[in-house]
This record gives sequence, C-alpha cells and structure tokens, in this order.
Amino acid sequence: MQLLNPSVEVAEYESILTSSLFAGETNSKRFLKFVCDKYFAGIHHISEHEIAVEALGRRPDFDPALDSIVRVEAHRVRKKLKELYDQEGTKHTLRLVLPLGSYLPQFIPASQAAAESPEISGLAEHDQLAPLPQPTPRRQIRDSLAFRAALLTLACAVIVVAGLAVYFRAHAKLTDLKRSAEAAPTLTSPAVAASPDVLIMAGSSARSYTDQVGHVWTADRYFGGGQSWTVRYRRILRTQDPQLFLTARQGEEFGYDIPLQPGLYELRLYFAETFYGDDNSEGGGESSRMFDVFANGVKLLGDFDPLSDAGGTNTADVRVFAGASPAADGRLHLRFRNHWQLKGVAFVNAIQLSRTDSREMLPIRWVTADSAIEDEEGRLWLPDQYVQGGRRRELDQAVGNTQDPELFKSERYGNFTYAIPVIGDATYTLNLHFAEHWFGTPDAPGESFESNIGTRVFDVYCNGVYLLRDFDIYKEAGGSLKAITKTFHGLRPNHQGKLLISFVPNQNYATLSALEIVEEGKK
Repeated sequence: MQLLNPSVEVAEYESILTSSLFAGETNSKRFLKFVCDKYFAGIHHISEHEIAVEALGRRPDFDPALDSIVRVEAHRVRKKLKELYDQEGTKHTLRLVLPLGSYLPQFIPASQAAAESPEISGLAEHDQLAPLPQPTPRRQIRDSLAFRAALLTLACAVIVVAGLAVYFRAHAKLTDLKRSAEAAPTLTSPAVAASPDVLIMAGSSARSYTDQVGHVWTADRYFGGGQSWTVRYRRILRTQDPQLFLTARQGEEFGYDIPLQPGLYELRLYFAETFYGDDNSEGGGESSRMFDVFANGVKLLGDFDPLSDAGGTNTADVRVFAGASPAADGRLHLRFRNHWQLKGVAFVNAIQLSRTDSREMLPIRWVTADSAIEDEEGRLWLPDQYVQGGRRRELDQAVGNTQDPELFKSERYGNFTYAIPVIGDATYTLNLHFAEHWFGTPDAPGESFESNIGTRVFDVYCNGVYLLRDFDIYKEAGGSLKAITKTFHGLRPNHQGKLLISFVPNQNYATLSALEIVEEGKK
C-alpha cells in the first residue's frame, strides 16, 4: 500500500486524534492509533489477534471466537469517525475511513466518502454489503418466447419438487420431536443452564466477552420487559472492564427469570451511572435516579441510587448478596422497579451468579499482577480489581520468608484506594502482603541497613479508620525482598457494602503485593 500524499494524510490523522471524540486514552483511540501506525508503515494486513493483544491489552491466548472486543471497537471507531465528519470535521477535504470487513484504514476525498459511506448505526460488524448485480450480456436466444416459457415450466417443476421435499422433511422432524416430547418427563419450567455459573451483560447483543480476570460473559438473556440501552464509550473508574458498564437493561419495571441448578449462589449486581451527573448527558447528581431491586420477592435494595452508592458518576459499583437460590420453579426471579414518578428509570449493567457451598461470601484473593496465579495450596489469586490510582509493576527479584514467592512478583505502588464489594451484614478478616523491592536491594550496593529505614513510610486505612500508621516495610520485615503479612480482624463494610482500603504515602510511595478478604461471620 502506497501513501498518495503522506503529509496530508498524517495531518488528517493527527487532527482526528486531537478531536473531542477521541479525547483520553480510550480503547477506541488505542485501536485507531495502532491500525494507522500499521498503515503508515506500509503494512497490508492487520489481524484481529494483533489488535487485541498489542493495542487493547488482551492476553496472548486471545480467542476472537470468545471475545468480540476488536469487532466492537472497530464498530465504535466507525461510528466516531462518522460523527466527527458530520460535526466538527464537516469542512475536512480528506477523510479517514475504516472499510467494512477490514481493519486497515483508508484516506479518501470527502466527496467520495460522502457518496460511498454506508450507514453505521444499524450495521453489525459481521454484516457484508451485498454485491451489485452484474449486467447480463444480450443474447438473442433469451429473448425468445419459447425459451422463456421453457424456463418458467422448469422453474415451476423445481419449486413443486422442492416444496414436497421440504414438507416431508418437516413432517418427519415434527414426528420425531413429538415422539421425543412424549417420551420425556413433563417440565414446569425450561431446562436449567448447563453451567452452574451465570454471567449476563444486560442490554448487550454481543455474543460473548472475556473480562480481564478470564470470566466469559454472555449476551443479555432471560429478561422480561425494559429496553436495552448503550452509552457511548467513556472511561469507567475502578474497573479494567468498562465494556461491562456501557450497556444496560432499563425501564420503569423489568425483570430476569434465570434458570439455575439447585443450590446456593453468590449474586453480584453491576451498576455505573452513565446518564446523570457531572460529564454525563442529563447532568444532575444524587437522587436523580432511585429504584428497588427484589430477588424472589425479597427486597435486596431499596431507594437505590447508583451514583451515590458508587461515590460518583461513571464509576463501577457492585453489590454482593449471599445465599441466592432458585425458587420452586427452578428460577431466580429478579425484579427492578422504579416507584418514584419523577426519578430516572431502574437499570442494571450486568448480573453474575457464582455457585457456592455456603451462605458466606466467596473469599477474595487478589494479586497486583496482570494475570492470575496459583499459590502453594492450589488457590487462585486474580488480578486486583475496583482500584483507583497507583501503578502496577512486574518484578523479577526473588522474595524470601514465604512459601508463596509468586505472590510477591508484582506490586501496586503510589497513592491508591480499593472499593471492595462485600456482603453488608458480615465482618471480615483482611490479609495484606508486602515486600520491599526498591530500597536496600542488591541493585543498590553500599547502603547500610540503617540508612534504608524510613525511606518508604505510608498509612493504610479501612473505611477511614487506621489499620497501619507510619508503616515501614523495610524496617518491620528486617530488610528488602522479605515477605511480610499484616492481618486485621473484625472489619465491617460501610453502608454501601464496601471495604474502602486506602494506601496513603507519607515518605515515598505506598506499595502492596497482594490482599485477601475472608468472611468471619454475620453481624
């Protein structure tokens, strides 16, 4: 591929990146930068796997059959480009387009783009434009009446034969289904899901989505009432999976009747207020939206205000409930109701049901790494979630004083907080795992033990109460690259069902390697 006018194309590309529609480091911007860099480098082909792994941060085992993020982002980029050229870019003489069926961009004159560009809004990523019919050469024999009559007779015969074949096949299939139904036991409700866990992206038509911790989410299902709703891509705080919060099911009243295998489940409901509040289309703030949530007729949330519950707009908010189980008909019945006439409608972004053996919350085990690890006892530690601030850093130094050195192969450092959703009527044990990876390591020879004391000091709070004051990892562990764990009992969540864990620097940055939360019992 040759650039016809590189300087003009580069100028158009740079103007798009600085436009309001591509502001911030979003997935759409990362997608566009990646494919355009390939284009300017003269690359003729870009694979879905390349974009997912190199631009969007997916793991090397990315499978496009299970994760549609690249197709979703391509669709968003096409919509953003169309919106840009319909608004602030109307006077641009050159336009950047992303042709359907390709991830490689093109630059074409504005007049040509206006004539050729298809409507984006209702076109799915896998849709292809049908080819235009080709003109048939004139042949004298096809103009004869005899030939046309023969063709008509033959067509009728084919239709009759095909119709009879379809009839007999359908009749045979119907007979087989009838026999199967007569042989099967009578069910009062549809068969339950094959897997005990259920993960639903409310309002989404995407076939599936694999989140950052490896959970595979499905499209919206089992719902009744309400409408699907999609918001334009924006940053969602406290999550690395904003896709879960960009679609929703909403309405004055709607519900889900989810088939479940018998047993107990942990229910998680996902919310993010993307309609009301600062930086959103309707403005307003607290009390703009309030609604109730029920499970099998029992109220889980009353006058629920997702904006207030999350502590702000465009912020991931998860509420956790233990002991959920199917009703007598084999289904869990969730209902979302808005009983305030002048308030916004009820909504939910995602629903997660995880099979469990007890009414206690499933333990939370997080490591500050990009991928999960397994400890010496075979327990899985997932990448940390619901965090704001700080940076992850992968480490290569071996840590002693522990049977699980893999827990200390990464750290989150800086000034950061976790808003960890837990069950509201219980107390918890918190284990925090630390190691000093910077000061006093073999990479800094010649320093004495005493000289490194006090080089890193920070505080840790839970819901505003001190857990650690002036904590010095190096001093308490007896040096660098030595594991140390701090344990706290009897922690109670706030009224929003969260443990807000804050790491506040005093001298240099706060740091953490891993954390664990285990329920102790009900209040």
